[in-house]
Amino acid sequence: MKKRAVFTAACVALVLLLIFDLCLCFLLVGVKESSGGGGVILDPNAQTERPGGSESVKGPTIKGFSSLTIPPELKTVAIDLYNPTENNGLYYLTFELRLPDESEQGYEVLFKTGYVEPGLHIYQVTLSHGLKAGEYTAQLLIQPYRMKGLTPTNNVSAVVKLTVK
Repeated sequence: MKKRAVFTAACVALVLLLIFDLCLCFLLVGVKESSGGGGVILDPNAQTERPGGSESVKGPTIKGFSSLTIPPELKTVAIDLYNPTENNGLYYLTFELRLPDESEQGYEVLFKTGYVEPGLHIYQVTLSHGLKAGEYTAQLLIQPYRMKGLTPTNNVSAVVKLTVK
């Protein structure tokens, strides 16, 4: 009878340990949430379809990550940033637009997205402030994060001609 009780207790402990391990793996891989919690917080603005259907939206575009045109003094601007479907199962991307300045960091962040899933676009961003008309040399930083563990990998930093008109 004593051996049976020990065997039953060992089986219960093994099942509880298995449940704990499954919960831990679930948390480490990441939970897709739009806010709060302990999982991956994906950018809520990322989407598959351009607003208004398949028509092209008039506004800024990034062509080969070399230029961007936005209206002056606006904080919310149209843009098309994309995480290619080829990254499916591999990487989330974040996008950050920077201007050089005199701070300790040496740059000012105009906007930074949250994690963008593969196959999704960011079609609109909110700048930290509107810009006066003119031409600026900006930096677009694209940072991939491994989906497992959310560790950053090598990033891409491109010089972008930012035209405000």
